[in-house]
Amino acid sequence: MQHAQFPSLLLSTAFALSGASAAVADTCKDVVFKVTNNHFEERQIEIRSVKFRNRHRGGAIQSEDVPNKLCNYGATCSTAGDNLADADKVDLYDIQVVFRHKNHDGTWSREFITQPFTPTYRKCKDGKQYGPLVVRDSN
Repeated sequence: MQHAQFPSLLLSTAFALSGASAAVADTCKDVVFKVTNNHFEERQIEIRSVKFRNRHRGGAIQSEDVPNKLCNYGATCSTAGDNLADADKVDLYDIQVVFRHKNHDGTWSREFITQPFTPTYRKCKDGKQYGPLVVRDSN
């Protein structure tokens, strides 16, 4: 009886190891999000993160931090390029920008989030650029 369990253990181990390497292969590399700042009060914004839904993760929201990305009014700014886990050759949708704007006194507002944006061509691939996503207001 113990001999019959040994091949099952080997098969289980092989499947577990192959699953671990598949996660690395599913990374969509160097993905750029373009953001146009059309803030209704013509204020500078700071892009804090980008959120999106990933069908490969059951529609769960993924978030990528964007460190220190300032974008002047009227400009289109790009993130540095992110590696998105479990996103290679997967449709991304409901993309949103988390941002804050500069107040008249020079301080920063609380965080706001844009309405969801679903691009025409959603499939993630290495070097993909999404957008521009447009920031219009803070509500």
